[in-house]
Amino acid sequence: MNNQNEFDKTEDFTELIDDDIDMHTITETLELPRDKVNYPSFERHEYKKENTYEEFSEIVKRRDYKGFNSELDDKKTKKTKKRKLKKWVYILALLIIIGVGGFFGYKYYTDKLKAEEKEEQGKKIAEIEKHYGEYIKVSKDSVLYEKKDNDYKEVAKVYEGAVFALEDTKINIDTKYFQIKDLDYYIAYADVEKSEEEKIDSRYKKYVPFNVNIVTKDNFTMNVGDDKYITMEKSMEFPVIINNYDDKYYVEYNDHLVSIAKDEIETTKESKNTDKKNQSKMTTLAYHRVYDTTDKCTDAYVCLKKETFDKQMKYLSDNNYLTLTLEEMYMYLKGNLQIEKGIVITFDDGYLFEASDEVLAKYGLNGTMFVISGDFVDKYDRFENLKAIDIQSHTHKMHKNYVCTGGNQGGKMLCAGKQAIIEDLKTSFEALKIEPFGFAYPFYDYNDTVIAALKEAGIKMAFIGRAGVLGKATPKVTDVYKIPRMTVWEESLMSFNAWKGYL
Repeated sequence: MNNQNEFDKTEDFTELIDDDIDMHTITETLELPRDKVNYPSFERHEYKKENTYEEFSEIVKRRDYKGFNSELDDKKTKKTKKRKLKKWVYILALLIIIGVGGFFGYKYYTDKLKAEEKEEQGKKIAEIEKHYGEYIKVSKDSVLYEKKDNDYKEVAKVYEGAVFALEDTKINIDTKYFQIKDLDYYIAYADVEKSEEEKIDSRYKKYVPFNVNIVTKDNFTMNVGDDKYITMEKSMEFPVIINNYDDKYYVEYNDHLVSIAKDEIETTKESKNTDKKNQSKMTTLAYHRVYDTTDKCTDAYVCLKKETFDKQMKYLSDNNYLTLTLEEMYMYLKGNLQIEKGIVITFDDGYLFEASDEVLAKYGLNGTMFVISGDFVDKYDRFENLKAIDIQSHTHKMHKNYVCTGGNQGGKMLCAGKQAIIEDLKTSFEALKIEPFGFAYPFYDYNDTVIAALKEAGIKMAFIGRAGVLGKATPKVTDVYKIPRMTVWEESLMSFNAWKGYL
């Protein structure tokens, strides 16, 4: 084969040739020498210019078979464009899929983050709310803050166990402090816990304030009971509620009755704090047994039906009497406490007391029972769940009458030695598990030796029986070891109106 006629068999022209052309014939023709080629006769065959065979032959003759005529080129171009278009359609579809997937993926991710953030915020708010309540208790020694220009500045120390009332607070994720009720002070929520205790005792609100104010020093501590409450680092002024009792002044702060030591007071001064008057005389009533219908009690001088006692206590409650504790009575008698309308309720011996405790609790009143501990040492648990009655001593084994001469009934204490009385009292305090404060003389019998023994044993006040004017005591004349009482009898001996006459 002539080099000039060689054909590169690697070239693929199949795409350029119509399907009706015989590829075998074309191949044989290309391999023959030019002078041996048997060209078809134009006389016998009429080919149109568009004949594919002729077009292809012309391409071979011109030796430019690698080139394309414009029509074939257009076909390939269209096919190529079609492929490219299809490719871009695929790419575009892929991009759309990626974009849509990315959008929903991003939305899912951001929604998940928001949900997690919301959940965390919810947990934090729930944690803050666990510390919040109408009343809160300080869980560790902490501080109070004063808010100025959105900044919190320390102004006072507060102590573990202190209870505060709180202002209503709308808690959110940014809450860090709770505001103390009626004060411009704040406390960190993390330093407090919700108080499960009952509401703060507001009993003191029935006291009559003195028309005296105290002015503190620049640094002082307020106490609730025996516990520290707040240490302030600035001078403050307060109306006096209890005046100089045991070298302390008692004032109101944050719905608490708090005490301030006398040596932390800079001065006192007169102030018009109230128009209420102090009660001039205080009655103490002496009961013995209050019994229910199922109990047996026949002595009308010491027995009282539960329904009768209920009627009397309801009257006290309806008329807003404050039933004093022994310490309140002591402060009243010493001039440290003022009471507008009060009375003291006592019980002797420790028999048939359950009904009286139930009635007192029913009306929110309280009383004191003087117990003969020698008769109840093995049964003391009977007094452990009392709701409204406090316990004090009525001797251990000296509640015996007609043993000595003199007195009302010749009570044993009249002729017992001082030391014997002290030992008996100490045994009684231990048996009853009490701190001594008040005492009732058995059979109302007493003398100087007995009083001296009471003082040495740690008793601060003692009650006699029926004496004075209707059993009334006054701060000005009463000896706190000879406080008169009126004994209450059954209705067959004392009418309801007669009982009201004692008040």
